Amino acid sequence: MSMDSQVSRSCTESDLESMLLDEAMEPMALPFSLLEKITNGFAYKQEIGKGGFSDVYQAMLKNEAVAVKRLRNTYMYENEFQREVECLMKVKHKNIVRFLGYCSDTQGKMQRYNGKLVMADVQERCLCFEYVPGGSLDRYIGDASGGLQWTTRFRIIKEICEGIHSLHDINIMHLDLKPSNILIDDNDNFTPKITDFGLSRSFEEMQTRVVASKMFGTLGYLAPEFTSGVITHKFDLYSLGVIIIEMLTGGKECQVIENILESWDKRKQHWQGHSHREQIRVCAEIGMECTNKDPAKRPVSMKHVMARLHETESTEYSHELLDDCPLEHCFYPEVSESTLCWLRLTNKKDEHVVFRLMKSSGDSLLWCSVHEMYGGVPRRSSCTLIVTTEEKKLAQTTGSYLVIQSSISSDKNVMLLKDQYTCTKFFEEAKELGHAVHEVAITAFYTRRQRDMASEAGRPTVTKPNFLKYYEILSSMDAHSTEPWIVIGCINGNVTVWNYESETTMGSFKISEEPGMLCFSHLSN
Repeated sequence: MSMDSQVSRSCTESDLESMLLDEAMEPMALPFSLLEKITNGFAYKQEIGKGGFSDVYQAMLKNEAVAVKRLRNTYMYENEFQREVECLMKVKHKNIVRFLGYCSDTQGKMQRYNGKLVMADVQERCLCFEYVPGGSLDRYIGDASGGLQWTTRFRIIKEICEGIHSLHDINIMHLDLKPSNILIDDNDNFTPKITDFGLSRSFEEMQTRVVASKMFGTLGYLAPEFTSGVITHKFDLYSLGVIIIEMLTGGKECQVIENILESWDKRKQHWQGHSHREQIRVCAEIGMECTNKDPAKRPVSMKHVMARLHETESTEYSHELLDDCPLEHCFYPEVSESTLCWLRLTNKKDEHVVFRLMKSSGDSLLWCSVHEMYGGVPRRSSCTLIVTTEEKKLAQTTGSYLVIQSSISSDKNVMLLKDQYTCTKFFEEAKELGHAVHEVAITAFYTRRQRDMASEAGRPTVTKPNFLKYYEILSSMDAHSTEPWIVIGCINGNVTVWNYESETTMGSFKISEEPGMLCFSHLSN
């Protein structure tokens, strides 16, 4: 029995669960008996993936799930196993699948050989990782006509680049980058996590290349210079370029950049304006440069790729002014009742921002209680809009969308917009003066769901919107994070606190500003 298996005997399911909760814990040696137990004897029904050298299983602990990778031919791929463990022990990054431990177990078993019973060494080589429930990136790749919206695709591209950059920064070359080796965390952000380091190499400090006697990889993602056997960081850049092109077009083949932009122009319901067009252009350029057959003509390093992506973010218009506004929203109306949709706007700038929320022209699928909602968000502040929708007879409708316009104002008095005319005049003057007026489209879905969906999403539910009697003078609205309170700001400077559980007004306050402070004067209960 190997030393590793003896050392790891004390490791239990509880230890693995503790590791999942404590990111500071280092990967540890694991006994094969533990991995065999939590995979139910490596049952076929728990198999979730298969690679060239290994099988991957979902393993169940008491309260959590992990993934276990088991090598098939341990004698043939012993070197690959050791290289993978060596690389994984060095890596810690949010865009790299977290490595929990390894098993290097060898046991003697009596087996028949040439008609005789002989003692044979049976090797088991396994790796244990966090379980990423969203599947691999290849499930999400598609052209511009559907699938993930651009902001999500761009974030995935950027975070894949961050993961590769973190590897190259510690001289690790992945050498098998492809969509099936990038897992997507099943959360609101679609966080990508690079996995499968079976072909990876760790370079010595100052080392720039390695000559390999054998080359493995996946055709279509493998750099064309693999025939020379010389490995450099330009290998990963080529694979990255193919992945970026797939994220843009749904296929591996390079296309004319203008054609790529044209295909995205047609997806108007998710279009976010000039800045996203520039992001798509830059990503297309990076993809084509990375897939150049001449390694010398590819980007110098991942650092240069990251810098170009960050430049497009610095000029991004869609979220430059107002953040946290969802680009897609579902409305869940009950029969004969109005339904509330909560849109939170956050101004991260040092200037005041004026906004208005409008229905798209010709939109007849989704009705709001008002034609427009308008107002301002002070610098470094947030407000919450409430859109009321009316009951529709269709079971499900998609394709409607709302539009949020926003622009910076240097005059804080403009926050007290009197009416729609004043708001319209503000945006007209902004355009005449050459000020940027940004637009964000929010795709609206109408569908029937259970009434408690809002609470499942972490938002308070309101069955009777009685507090909307303040709507005519409402300038802002927000919900308390822990208490059942809605804070309503009115254009006359008063603030009212509404308890949506008891459906009562808790009090109204007058706000006045004095040097260095805000003063609240109680008006009524």
